[in-house]
Amino acid sequence: MTKKITILIDGNYCLYQTYFSYLKLKNKNGDSTGILYGCIKIFNKLIETFNPKNIVIIFDTPKTTFRHQLYNKYKTHRKPMPSNLKKQIRPLKKIIQSLGIPVINIKNVEADDIIGSLSKKFTKKKYYVFIYSADKDLTQLVNKKVSIIPGNFITEVLNEKHVYKKYGVHAKYIADFLGLTGDSSDNIPGVPGIGKKTAAVLLKNFSSISDIYKNINYVAYLPIRNIKNITSSLKKNKKKAFLSYRLTKIDQNIYIKNISSYLKKNNTDIPLLLKYFKYYQLNKYIKQIYENQFPILDKYHKKKNKNIQIKIVNTDVISKMINIIIQKKIFSIAIDFYINKEKKFFFYISISVTNYTTWWYIHDQKKNNKYILTPNIILKKLKFILENENYHKIGTNLKKIFHILKKFDITLTGIYFDTSIALYYYQLSNNIKKCKKKTLKKYINKKKFFDSKKIIFNVIQKSLNPIKKYFQNIKYLIINSKKPFKSIDIPLIQVLSNMEYTGVLIKKKILEKQKKKINNTSLKLEKKIYYITQEKFNINSPKQLQKILFKKYNFPYFKKTKNGNISTDETVLTELSKIHKLPKIILQYRILKKLKNTYLKKLIQSINTKTKRIHTTYHQNSTSTGRLSSSDPNLQNIPIKTKIGRKLRIAFVAKKKWLLLTADYSHIELRIMAHYSNDKNMIKDLSYTQDIHYNSAKHIFNINDNKIKSYHRNTAKIVNFSILYGISSFGLSRKLNIPIYEAREYIKNYFLTYKTIKEYIKYTYNFAKKKKYVKTLFGRKIYIPNINSKNKKLKNNAKRFCINVIIQNTASDIIKTSMIKLQHIFQKKYPNDVKIIMQIHDELIFEIKEEKISKFSYLIKYHMENSTKLIVPLYVSIKIGKNWKEMKSYILSVPK
Repeated sequence: MTKKITILIDGNYCLYQTYFSYLKLKNKNGDSTGILYGCIKIFNKLIETFNPKNIVIIFDTPKTTFRHQLYNKYKTHRKPMPSNLKKQIRPLKKIIQSLGIPVINIKNVEADDIIGSLSKKFTKKKYYVFIYSADKDLTQLVNKKVSIIPGNFITEVLNEKHVYKKYGVHAKYIADFLGLTGDSSDNIPGVPGIGKKTAAVLLKNFSSISDIYKNINYVAYLPIRNIKNITSSLKKNKKKAFLSYRLTKIDQNIYIKNISSYLKKNNTDIPLLLKYFKYYQLNKYIKQIYENQFPILDKYHKKKNKNIQIKIVNTDVISKMINIIIQKKIFSIAIDFYINKEKKFFFYISISVTNYTTWWYIHDQKKNNKYILTPNIILKKLKFILENENYHKIGTNLKKIFHILKKFDITLTGIYFDTSIALYYYQLSNNIKKCKKKTLKKYINKKKFFDSKKIIFNVIQKSLNPIKKYFQNIKYLIINSKKPFKSIDIPLIQVLSNMEYTGVLIKKKILEKQKKKINNTSLKLEKKIYYITQEKFNINSPKQLQKILFKKYNFPYFKKTKNGNISTDETVLTELSKIHKLPKIILQYRILKKLKNTYLKKLIQSINTKTKRIHTTYHQNSTSTGRLSSSDPNLQNIPIKTKIGRKLRIAFVAKKKWLLLTADYSHIELRIMAHYSNDKNMIKDLSYTQDIHYNSAKHIFNINDNKIKSYHRNTAKIVNFSILYGISSFGLSRKLNIPIYEAREYIKNYFLTYKTIKEYIKYTYNFAKKKKYVKTLFGRKIYIPNINSKNKKLKNNAKRFCINVIIQNTASDIIKTSMIKLQHIFQKKYPNDVKIIMQIHDELIFEIKEEKISKFSYLIKYHMENSTKLIVPLYVSIKIGKNWKEMKSYILSVPK
């Protein structure tokens, strides 16, 4: 029976050992790579030599430990870590993670103590432990099941006999031995005058330091040269002796969380690993992986991945791979592509079709037999498959893959499953902490999946592809959100990919002109502020602003930040503006500054120099409400409330002989609430042609039509949306700046009219309380954290979230459904006449050929209003214009 071996690697020892051995190694970018090369070499050699079942790599903490507290001179003589060494630690840890090897470091705990604790735990589990290190402190851990592998690999493994032969004491007394002799490498003092031989003799006669001091009067009788002086030194330095012992003694009882996880091999991430190897030019290891001669993968992971084949895509095998894809019609794909500063590009593609087989192509500058294909050639051969929607593609972040392929004139279609989206909806509908894999599997086995389940699950679970690690999440999602995931979330990827690629045309000159104007206005406001205050200070600094407002001017303060400081936020400045002109000017200055830094700068920087367009990135997986968000730049928060903010939209234009069209869902959230609650008065008010907020104003203020003013309507609008999301009397009073009793009256009148809404809110809360989730119109289950919390604040927030998430998610799904339907029609019938270019909240923005505006206005309105059927009809308002700000309402006529 073969021994179960675990190797514990002293990570910091490896760092210094390889740093000096491969000091001159660098890649083309000038990054040092010696530690990366050397450490991997060590790991491979350890695996080849010892064939371990497990490996764990342990690193020291950069923080102080209990030893530093015991003795402030502990290790103080050591030189700081060289910067070139320090820079390589982070990429090394990422590479180790990609290799599937566990890494451990614990804050304020020394690596020696972690190694000691792990060795104790593992030997109890009947493992033989080998420690790779040259640290003599660790020899105290040696026993029948623990040995030391010396760093040079030349001498034999150090066992109990070797330790005794080398030090003259048994391994279990090494801490006492070093406590007496001291250890210059760690700046441990020991007892002056006691060397290795003397310490060995003392410990042969008295087994430990404690035993020596118990028998101190007998020490003088030992046959040791200069024994009187030694005895005297022992008596004088008793504290030093015990301190030194404590400093050298390894703590084997450190608490290590999830200890069993370090006995498991983690999943390897070969795409990421090869990416690092490529960047750091570790070509030897790339070659070894290709040739199945890389010990970490071939021996260490052998049992787990016994049937895995990595096939290099070249002229000999590409036809075979394509034939298999044509046969199966479903495959997973991963692609990466980037160009560095030297204009040399990195490219890889990975495709998995069948169990345990991954087809790899990595672009390499070398021109040898294995790399005769170029990215252009391989993609040209795959083009008909990638562009054919009948071939189903699975992957992670397929939208990114869509954009990479566009660079090679390929439009990816047939997007079938995206694990990043699956993971998001899995997290949204689950309390992940309580989800157990075993119970999940039992539940899954009882359910039926859609047709291609076997192929998908085999590809996901067993082959080296980009979705293996999300297996659990994917299975859960298929069970619980089959309909919206399959009909909305996945098709939407294609829509968003096309939107991002099309982008929105921007007139850069307009933005630059606005930026210049804002700069000039900001400077004038700055001068005004300094003139009023009669001193210069940093207006952008909350601390300095506090001094001016609350110390110099003694303005009243009524709000504090989370840290307990006096707040100077927008609400505070708005209130203070009522009593003095200074806060008003500061507020104007701050708005302009934000407009310039948050919006103008980023918009200008984001304009693509070739297309003259902004190509934002839309995210399906970043909000708790299911709403889309965007970044680089964020188009969802382009200001609309302020006049100067609205001016930004002038720069968003249509190309020549085209127009912009905006289609906006009117009062969609109120319509959704009317549908869910089936409130007759709300349905009635929304069915009429007049404004819902006008009708609500009559009920809230209890007045007739002829007495309603604009402020009544504006108040009713705020009340409508605030009450919808569970605002309190106090919250409404703050929002409307009215007394609490008045706010309470508004809420009371509101619910006297819309009684069923109150009942629906109560029902939803009770349902969530019982089930711990809510369900939307489209069948989404959304987990509600803290719904049964004992913390009142958390519980109230959860109650509000119940309604918010149902309405927001439903509104989001309605607009997503419309986008999918319209995109499908546009692509099939009118690919060159109309494009969806933006999605902002409840609004879709299109770019349309001018002569086709009538036709598409009708088509867009019709499909948006009929994509989802509610009790209350959906209403979409249409506006058109040459830019996003100057849009005019468009009266539709039914096209012939």
